[in-house]
Amino acid sequence: MTPARAAANVVAAEAAALKRDEVEEAAYARFSTARAAIEREQNGLKPTDTKEFLDWMAARRATDEAWGAWAVAMEAQADF
Repeated sequence: MTPARAAANVVAAEAAALKRDEVEEAAYARFSTARAAIEREQNGLKPTDTKEFLDWMAARRATDEAWGAWAVAMEAQADF
């Protein structure tokens, strides 16, 4: 790998991680809306039992993985 390729990998990994951040924020907003509705309706449901919660958790995992890939790319770039 060349230094230029390593730098390009960092840029790409960061862009992907930032996109995952946006997806996670949107998922959290949907969960917040669902949680507020559950609290307002007091229907005995738990916010953590909703699809919105599961989607948010999946998005958080994907964000963590994306930032992990960025860290690996940064480490590889540091080798040059």
